[in-house]
Amino acid sequence: MTNFFELLREAWRERGKLGDGSKQQGLSEFMPAALELQETPPNPLVRWLAWTLITLFILTLLWAIFGKVDVVASAEGKIIPGSRVKQIQPLDKGVIKAIHVKEGQYVKEGDPLIELDRTITAADQARMQQELHNASLNLAGSEALQALIADQQNTAEKNSQQPKNQQHQKIHQRINQHKKPVAASELALVIDEKLTLSASEILLHQQKTWEQWQQYQAQLSSLHSALTKAQSEKIANLETIKKLEQTLPMVTKRATALHSLYQKNMASEAEYLELEQQRIERTQDLATQQQIQQQLIAAINEAQQQINALKADTSSKLLAQIADSRNQLATITEELVKARDMNDKQILYAPVSGYVQQLAVNTIGGVVTEAQQLMIVVPEEENLEVQVMLGNQDIGFVQSDMPAEIKIHTFPFTKYGLIDATVTHISDDAILDEKLGLVYAMHLKMHKSTIRVEAKDVKLIPGMAVTAEVKTTQRRVIEYFLSPLLKYKQESIRER
Repeated sequence: MTNFFELLREAWRERGKLGDGSKQQGLSEFMPAALELQETPPNPLVRWLAWTLITLFILTLLWAIFGKVDVVASAEGKIIPGSRVKQIQPLDKGVIKAIHVKEGQYVKEGDPLIELDRTITAADQARMQQELHNASLNLAGSEALQALIADQQNTAEKNSQQPKNQQHQKIHQRINQHKKPVAASELALVIDEKLTLSASEILLHQQKTWEQWQQYQAQLSSLHSALTKAQSEKIANLETIKKLEQTLPMVTKRATALHSLYQKNMASEAEYLELEQQRIERTQDLATQQQIQQQLIAAINEAQQQINALKADTSSKLLAQIADSRNQLATITEELVKARDMNDKQILYAPVSGYVQQLAVNTIGGVVTEAQQLMIVVPEEENLEVQVMLGNQDIGFVQSDMPAEIKIHTFPFTKYGLIDATVTHISDDAILDEKLGLVYAMHLKMHKSTIRVEAKDVKLIPGMAVTAEVKTTQRRVIEYFLSPLLKYKQESIRER
């Protein structure tokens, strides 16, 4: 070992002589080929190449240890409008009457798209409108009768009577006020001007109300006549009673005096008996008239009670009719609102400005079903979004407001570049995809809606396929190479 180190030191001292290549080269030219090859020194380029490779390896290793790269979560999806695609669907089944658009056509908000046949819905609306008019006029008639009864009671208290022409005029005014009925105030429904009642219909309701009033007046007049008759008989009977009460004491006194004379044989028995008979008859007549007076008082009370009962019963019935009519008005009005809404929705309008796509019908007279998708309208907007399906393995690292880059499949990113975006929303629950399994819907907002292609800006449109790459974290380069090995080692150790 000592000799080895001495030789190494001697070689190190003689290292300068080994580099004298010019002398060695000159000597080697006169040597045989084998000796020339043996004595020729090695080319220094190989040594430099070896040192260069070693240096590059060390630098690469240092870069792999200390250098970091971005870790991205990649997800595929498509571009969608900011306010989503609008589906056009009918509320109920119907028959196509007109198609006002074609595939790819641009429409403005409120433009008609498809018109369905409105024969049935228009008939339902007209029927409900007519029922509303009739119910309103019935309410007007009941209110008119109630007002006339109240006015009659007020005039009766003032000992006056309202002329019949004024009564008829009141009914006429009440009916005319409801010529164009107004629905319940809380519904605030505007009645169609085309369905106002004709003059003959109004006159018919006026005549009906007047007949009801006349019938009530006839019953009331009959009871008043009976009351007046009983009151007159009571007055006459009262006069008779007063007359009997005044004459009976005198007849009684005369009979008593004559009886004293008869006992003294100063008057005949016939005279006494005749006067006594008059006294008895007048006494009986007074009792009879007093009994009749009580009967007349009872008849008067009964007639008054019948009058009051008729008024109360009529008022009660009118109030019940008014309440029923108002409830009926409210119910019919709600049904009319539904009928008008159904009739109006037979014409499908564009909810937003945009382009018609996926037009599913093209036959006039064709039948559509409830909630059938007839077409979609893609909104024309500057704000476009990207919807992608984020894998379950990346959901734990992606959050809202993270920066991202969008690759448009139509335009290769190596040539046309990327579009910056920001994560705006991630679904709270996973969605089961047949191909990808459990994924999460993620929305990103693009910072611009155009891409530079051949020196001009090309507008991006909904439906373009994209790939979104979200920058989540950073990791060392060496981890990228060691991670599969560590994973394999960890899993293989646990296997049986």
